[in-house]
Amino acid sequence: MTLKPLDQNDPRLRQVCAPVSRVQLREREQQVEIDALLDLVWTLGTKPAAAAVRDRTRPSTVGLSANQAGIMKRICVVDLAIGHRGYSDLHVLVNPKITWRGKAMVERTEGCVNFPTTWGITERSRSVRVAAWDRSGNEIELKLVGWPASLLQHELDHLDGHLFIDRMVDPAHAHFVTREQYADYRKAKPEEWKEFVDMSTKVRTTGST
Repeated sequence: MTLKPLDQNDPRLRQVCAPVSRVQLREREQQVEIDALLDLVWTLGTKPAAAAVRDRTRPSTVGLSANQAGIMKRICVVDLAIGHRGYSDLHVLVNPKITWRGKAMVERTEGCVNFPTTWGITERSRSVRVAAWDRSGNEIELKLVGWPASLLQHELDHLDGHLFIDRMVDPAHAHFVTREQYADYRKAKPEEWKEFVDMSTKVRTTGST
């Protein structure tokens, strides 16, 4: 089973994903889907999807929700070692739910595999608690601060049909960044970037913070 990211205009990105039962988790088909999501996380951006082979040296994206690849279920894969270049810490989260948000907010630059040339500054809670199952159906709870908290909020938004552009501080001036410009973009300060794309017409109200 080979997956690839949906185009940014695919309506499935705006749909709410369905919860997964423990009975479903025990089925081989469900575990194959989870493995396919992991394969995509490890190979994204390195090879054409048809030739993708998992490379365990480093995940090529820090997060992926199932509906980003057309699987309409409440499953996501996240690398909680975001910000640490020396190692990865991948987790499969099933039916994840934010149970608590800190009052402090933080602004960060975010991107998304479904919007490969679009980046922008978003505002999210600095700390969150998340309850979920692992891929075996065991209950887990995570308390996250900083980058991992922002990452989880980004992925959980996907599962509810929300996109990072909905959280942008200024979606009318989202940063336009080609693949060739990416290295320079990561070195630059956000306020220094001079190429923009107007995403305001694609924004939807999230109804929550």
